[in-house]
Amino acid sequence: MAKAPDGTDIALKIFYTSTAQFIRGRYKYLLGDPRFTGVRITNTRKLIEYWCRKEFSNLGDAYNAGVRVPKPITFNRNILVMEFISYKGISGIPAPLIKDEPPENPAAAYLTIIKYVERAFILGKIIHADLSEFNIVNTGNELVIIDWGSAVKANHPNATEFLLRDIENVNRYFSREFRIEVFNSKVLLNTLLRRYEHRDKAMSDDDDWLLINGKRLIDELSANN
Repeated sequence: MAKAPDGTDIALKIFYTSTAQFIRGRYKYLLGDPRFTGVRITNTRKLIEYWCRKEFSNLGDAYNAGVRVPKPITFNRNILVMEFISYKGISGIPAPLIKDEPPENPAAAYLTIIKYVERAFILGKIIHADLSEFNIVNTGNELVIIDWGSAVKANHPNATEFLLRDIENVNRYFSREFRIEVFNSKVLLNTLLRRYEHRDKAMSDDDDWLLINGKRLIDELSANN
């Protein structure tokens, strides 16, 4: 954590890992990303700089799509500057992961995350690609999705695979931890893919659900059950 010139809390994420495992684990998210077509990564330092730039870009895509994420501020080489997500608005106290501070209303929280997955995909044309209870935080008032470094664009060659994995991870956590009913993973995936084809018709209702051809995602899913 650091302080902005106006005194508000900001978060600094410094990328310094240089292990072979880091390199192997990140390449699959860079390769195939059209934003990095033709980029030649010659060393670990360059990889880390691209990774930092990628997370900044991903955060911007998600934020502009109406997903609750840390607002990106700027970046420089291996340092990413973004909004500090505090717990209950207390300065300097970071919001905990939902695995450590479960939501009071799990069913509503589940729908919120599904709503964010759709908004990211349909409006931001981006997929988190590493979504789980380990990168969703609970501020006490809302849920915020963090760690967007692995996110890929919707036209990435492995986009469908990553989207399904995100859905399965979210379903696993909420169904196992809270015993709530979740949507079938493959039905949800196919519904999202179908709605993506009509993304130019997307509008938002009063609860920030996307309306496509007059229907919300949950309306279509309910009709399929």
